Amino acid sequence: MDVRQLRYFTEIVEAKSFTRAADRVRVAQPALGLQIRKLEEELGVSLLHRHSRGVEPTEAGIVLLGHANAILKQIEQAQRDVTDLSGPPRGAVVLGITPTASALLATRLIRTCQALYPGVSLNLFEGLSEEVMRRLSGNSLDMGFSYNPGAAKGIATEPLLTEDLFLVGASGADDPGDKISFREVCKRSLILPSRGFGLRDCVDVAAREGELALNIAFEIDSVATQRDLVESGLGFTILPYAVIRQSVEAGRLFASEITRPQITRTLHIAYAASHSANKATNAVRDVINRVVSESIEESGGRLHKA
Repeated sequence: MDVRQLRYFTEIVEAKSFTRAADRVRVAQPALGLQIRKLEEELGVSLLHRHSRGVEPTEAGIVLLGHANAILKQIEQAQRDVTDLSGPPRGAVVLGITPTASALLATRLIRTCQALYPGVSLNLFEGLSEEVMRRLSGNSLDMGFSYNPGAAKGIATEPLLTEDLFLVGASGADDPGDKISFREVCKRSLILPSRGFGLRDCVDVAAREGELALNIAFEIDSVATQRDLVESGLGFTILPYAVIRQSVEAGRLFASEITRPQITRTLHIAYAASHSANKATNAVRDVINRVVSESIEESGGRLHKA
């Protein structure tokens, strides 16, 4: 087993295709396949399952993937530690970000990082909290935002900010005004993510504590699809203001703050299982602190320091 084989293996799993992985690493596909076969023969297990939709890791492949990502990160860390001895922060940092956090922070994060630390390349992966945590556990991200820090074990997290949640509906669709009680929210035909997702868990807890029943019309795990369905008048949803701000300002949606009780959720920053700080990751963490503080100040009370 060598580093080259591990890198090839991780690229194949990420691309879900031998062909795409071969293009990424600039190696002929037969040569790439040969290296994986050698790796499988050495370990005595099958690492990849090939099917009509592409390639997926086997159970053994999933175990190896976590180790491979950690080993490759250790090599990158060694390179960074040497180059960090002199000069400003530089290098690539891969940051996981949820759709909600992306709407709130992504543009400002990239601009601020570019302005303050031009030697740092900030690469964003967008996914739901649970996927971000899974990738942090597998060491394929350096850091990530998550509303569900408990989705993976052994991951260090820190709270960043707390968001107020709003009832969201199509303009003209029984708009209750600036505020609405949670009891009234429960009577609406709701479009929410399925159980196990952070926002749904917050709403379920509030309903349980208030001995209320939610009226769920659809369970949709995509924030963008939830928003589209609501704009089409097919129901109401519950979201933080940042996700629907532009639609509200454009007059397509209304947003009413939920009260009695107020419902909030907390955004965390989480670190890879094998995280080791360096100048580049410290620089990105500094940018996150700056951008979060600015966003809280400009939120009009919709965001709070955690």
